[in-house]
Amino acid sequence: MTPKGIPTLAERSRLLPVLKRFPEARADLQRLFRDSPSFQSLCEDYRDCLAALQHWEQSTSGEAPAMARTYAELLGELEQEVRQFLEDDQTSRCGGP
Repeated sequence: MTPKGIPTLAERSRLLPVLKRFPEARADLQRLFRDSPSFQSLCEDYRDCLAALQHWEQSTSGEAPAMARTYAELLGELEQEVRQFLEDDQTSRCGGP
């Protein structure tokens, strides 16, 4: 983040795929990204996993179908982690446990 809290280009590239997947939670995702280094890391993992999935989906290699399935599963797990961050954030902002 820049001193004024504006994400750098590199930071936006980590967050963008998550924003595209969860557009309804844009403001919450941006706040989480600004405030949570662990969420920033999750966004980076999500971006990298999505890139790997897209690579294997386009590959003509014999191992491509299995690799694509593996990365699709991992992407699903990462999406669940994003949902958990959002739920935990909602709970903490509403004064929950």
